[in-house]
Amino acid sequence: MKIQLDHVQRLNLHALLGAQRGDVATIRALWAVQDRLALTPEEENAIELKRAFAGRQEHAIWNPERSIPPKEFDFTEPEVARIKAALEAWHSYGAAADRYWLEPIIQMLFPSNQSQPIPPLIVTVPQTD
Repeated sequence: MKIQLDHVQRLNLHALLGAQRGDVATIRALWAVQDRLALTPEEENAIELKRAFAGRQEHAIWNPERSIPPKEFDFTEPEVARIKAALEAWHSYGAAADRYWLEPIIQMLFPSNQSQPIPPLIVTVPQTD
């Protein structure tokens, strides 16, 4: 599945996948997806990416006035399944704060059927004479 992601989506997905738990095979598979999503040193410099640690957690900080072009990724079905599972399992999204990067990904990976018209409700009432 081909998915185009900007640097904000890539950084957030990278962090989300890094927060997952699993057995050794799962962790290695997640690392492989993270390696593909990771920004190159040139991309990091372009957005002035810095890493900060709070406790044992790494946080990515960048200049919001800088950007890089989106990049297309061709994920295999197992990779898509892992990304979907991570997105579905995360319970700390902020409805407003995460919408700008998360909504396009959700639309690509979880297409809704809401765009199809809802058939009218037809109620038949028995006639009494």
